[in-house]
Amino acid sequence: MKNIGVNGWIMAGCWVLVSAVGGYYTFRHQPQQLDHLQKAEQVARMKHAELVTLESEQATMAQMADDALRKWRARYKVIPEKMTTADVVGYLNGLTGSGFKNFDVTFAGEHRSQDYAYYSFQVSGRAYYNSLYRLIWELENNRDFYRLRDLSLDHIDLVTQDKVRGTDRLDVMVSFRATVDAYFDGIDGASAPAGLEPGMLEEGMIAIRDDEELPPVPLDVLPDVRPATNPFYPTVLEQIPPNTYGRIDVEQATLLSIVGDQAVFQDGEDVRAVRAGEKVYLGQIVDIDPAAGRVTARLNKGGIIDEVVNTLDSVEPYRQAMGPDRLAPLN
Repeated sequence: MKNIGVNGWIMAGCWVLVSAVGGYYTFRHQPQQLDHLQKAEQVARMKHAELVTLESEQATMAQMADDALRKWRARYKVIPEKMTTADVVGYLNGLTGSGFKNFDVTFAGEHRSQDYAYYSFQVSGRAYYNSLYRLIWELENNRDFYRLRDLSLDHIDLVTQDKVRGTDRLDVMVSFRATVDAYFDGIDGASAPAGLEPGMLEEGMIAIRDDEELPPVPLDVLPDVRPATNPFYPTVLEQIPPNTYGRIDVEQATLLSIVGDQAVFQDGEDVRAVRAGEKVYLGQIVDIDPAAGRVTARLNKGGIIDEVVNTLDSVEPYRQAMGPDRLAPLN
C-alpha cells in the first residue's frame, strides 16, 4: 500500500510537470514563435513585392531609356556654334517676304542656360492666315532650331486701295503677336549633323525628302504644310467686299432692255450687257426672262445669300414686243 501511494505521488508529480511544460509551450512559447514566423512571412512578402516593383520599374526605365535614345538618334535640329541677331532678323525677313502687310521685330535680349544660349525677339504684324501658318510651320519644322511661344491671334478686315484699278479691296487677315527664340552654342552632341544621310539613323525614324524646300523631319510628327481650313475667315463678313473688279452692281444699276439672251444695264455712265452665268458685283446672273422682262441675280453679301430681281418698266416690254418695224395695212 505504501508503494502504491508513493507511485501515485510520483505519477501525479510527473503529470503536473508535463502539464506545466506543455502549458508553457502551448500558451507562451508557441504563440511567440508563431508571431515571429508570421512577421517573417510578412517581411518575405514585402521583399517579394518590392522585388516585383523594382523589376517593373526597371522594365519601364529601360523602355524610357530606349525611347530617349531613339529620339536622340533621330534628332534633326541644327544648333550653330555662333549666331548674331542680324542672322536671325535676316532669316525671319526671308520667311515673311510675301503675304504679310507688316512684320515688326523687336530684340528682347540674349539668354544663357546650362545647355545652350538663345536670342529672344518680339514679333508682331498682320498677314494672310496661310502665310502666317507657313511661317509658323517653317519655324517649328525647319532644321534651324527656333521656338515660337506666347502666340496670340486676332481677326482683322483690312480695306486697301488697288492703285492699278483705283478701287478698294477687302482683305481678311490675321493680326498676330508672339515671341521667337533662336538657339545657338549648345552643348556637345546637342546639334544634329549638318548633313543627314538615310543610313545615318535608324530606318523609319527620319525621312530624307526629294523636295528641296522641305527639311528632313520625323515622319510621325510632320504636320501638313498647308492648313486644311482658315478658321479666321468668317462665315458672315463684318463688311461687304468692295467692287474690286468694277463689275455691274445690279442693285444700283438700271435694267434698260433685254436683247435675246443679254440683259443691258445702265451702270453709272456705262451701258453694259451680261448673259446668264456671267459674274456681277457680289454674285452672278442666274436667269434672264425676256418674256417677263425680268433678270435675276444671286448675290453673296458677305456670307448672306440673296436674290435680286430687276424688271423692265411697264412700257419697255410693250415697246420690245412691238419691235422696230411698222406694219403697213393690206391693200
